[in-house]
Amino acid sequence: MSLEIETVFVSRARARSVLLSAPRACAAELGRIYRRRATARALSRLTQKELQDIGLVRTHSGYRSLHHDRLGAEYWD
Repeated sequence: MSLEIETVFVSRARARSVLLSAPRACAAELGRIYRRRATARALSRLTQKELQDIGLVRTHSGYRSLHHDRLGAEYWD
């Protein structure tokens, strides 16, 4: 009987975990999107000189490193 009860509790806990993991994943993704947008807004307010000071250049498709050839490919993946 105790094995039966334990199995029921374990299955309920797993179901609860699955139900809660989806909202957590959505919240985490929304947080990443919010931070990305905030960074883009902050960068868009900088002048070309200020961007150069932090090692970035404004391009048509966004921003890139001034010295992108010095960084490994794993940096941009």
